[in-house]
Amino acid sequence: MKFEEIHEDARGTIHGLWKDGREYIILFTKKGHIRGGDYHKTRQYDFVLSGKVEIRYKNDISSVGEVILTLEEGEMITFAPDSPHMFIAMEDTLMIEWLAGDFEKSFYEQYRRMVK
Repeated sequence: MKFEEIHEDARGTIHGLWKDGREYIILFTKKGHIRGGDYHKTRQYDFVLSGKVEIRYKNDISSVGEVILTLEEGEMITFAPDSPHMFIAMEDTLMIEWLAGDFEKSFYEQYRRMVK
């Protein structure tokens, strides 16, 4: 098992955990900050370890409508392939996420502009 810090900025920290050939991303996000703004070729799984987060996503990159929901500690969401998504921390929030396949991402500019 390997664990290391990947990134730190005003929003919080991102750590990577590699175990049995799978990469897990551990995100700590401070209240009011936004993460994400991307989509992936495979399913993505996100689990809230602590805190509360608003999630905005579309069913795929061509969807017009947007789904908005809130997850709290102990709750999980699965995103379908090519489902743009972003997370807004409503409290200081700790999450873990992983992909069904190898890590890769494409940015969804409508969301990414809000993340930057």
